[in-house]
Amino acid sequence: MPRGLFIVALLLGACESEAPPTEAVAEPGQTAPAVVEAPRPVRAPEIVADAAAVKHGQALVSQYQCNRCHDITGVEPPELDYDCAGCHQQILAGTFEATPQELAQWQGRLHSLDEVPSLTHTDRFSRVWVASFLPDAHDVRPNLPASMPRFAMPSQDAEAIAAFLVPSAEATAPEVGDPERGRALLESEGCASCHRMSGVPSLAAHPTPEPLAADVFARGQKMAPDLRFARDRMRPAAMVEWIVDPKAVKPDAAMPALGVTNSEALDIASYLLQAELEPVPVGEVPVLPPVLERAVTYAEVHERIFGKICRHCHSDPDVVIGDGGPGYDGGFGFRKRAFDLSTYEGLRSGSLGDDGKRRSVFKDVEGQPRIIAHLLARHAEVAGQPVEGVRGMPLGLPPIPMDDIVLLKTWIEQGRKKGPA
Repeated sequence: MPRGLFIVALLLGACESEAPPTEAVAEPGQTAPAVVEAPRPVRAPEIVADAAAVKHGQALVSQYQCNRCHDITGVEPPELDYDCAGCHQQILAGTFEATPQELAQWQGRLHSLDEVPSLTHTDRFSRVWVASFLPDAHDVRPNLPASMPRFAMPSQDAEAIAAFLVPSAEATAPEVGDPERGRALLESEGCASCHRMSGVPSLAAHPTPEPLAADVFARGQKMAPDLRFARDRMRPAAMVEWIVDPKAVKPDAAMPALGVTNSEALDIASYLLQAELEPVPVGEVPVLPPVLERAVTYAEVHERIFGKICRHCHSDPDVVIGDGGPGYDGGFGFRKRAFDLSTYEGLRSGSLGDDGKRRSVFKDVEGQPRIIAHLLARHAEVAGQPVEGVRGMPLGLPPIPMDDIVLLKTWIEQGRKKGPA
């Protein structure tokens, strides 16, 4: 990620309260759009970032290996062994150096990182939002399988990276438009065909006035962010420019220009900035089922879990002849764990703890074997309930199904044997 949008004149910085919000009045038989008609609190515009912070942030982007997934202005792409998104894209395109049989097998398994937003023309974002998002990432693009991982990133590093990505001063905010008309335009222009906007009454998913090419529509749907985050992610003036012509702001934008006028874009932006939002719902964390009564083998566990997804980030590089992944060599700001899930022996040897010594992945953490606790923590993260001190795995990817987790726990409780039980 997931995987632009923005922070409005509201909440952050030195603010003064304005008049209280008022509710729109509905005509008989109609439901009024929930909008806040009174102006929101205004924060001071962001000024030019400190040059030293910008330079430090550029170095940190490489240190945190952001370019493994994102194309970033001013940062060289990594070698292919370290290019997660580039590798997946080459495999799907059939250009990766491998046998036809291997390509066909891999193409059938790939489900993420074929589309990743580039970090170019990032001055449209709010610097404050970037700094707050990086250490506490959440899912912004609900139609992408992958989302931004939860980095172990101190706030000072996040602020420096934000200075690098958004170094310029903020433009003057646009005038306020008509939010009710903006909601009507969101529906009539077919925006809900790609976007959702959680926290407001559902937008009618009318088709776009001008039909889009199938590939443009498919990419637009996949990359479309949840519009509830628009007010936090993008600078208000940039929001209007984006709505009018996204590719004029960012040439590789997935969103096409829909032919709206500046005035219409101002109305749409006003709804995105002012619509009254319900709180972000907290999901329910699924309960791990009881262990199975049947015998479970390591071969079955490896086929369904370790060999299917985990080994891509957790492999001894000498075994896989290449990069061992961030879960083995370290990366994304995480220390080296030397945790190898490509073999039974690697699993049994455990991982490196913070003290640099080997530790068992079967020792209890949060009342579960460590490896189970990390898999369950990913379900909790997706539900909006991250577990303090336990990083959810797989990092930034959909959780391992509960049926597979209980398979692993059953194997652990049956003695963790390599051969048939």
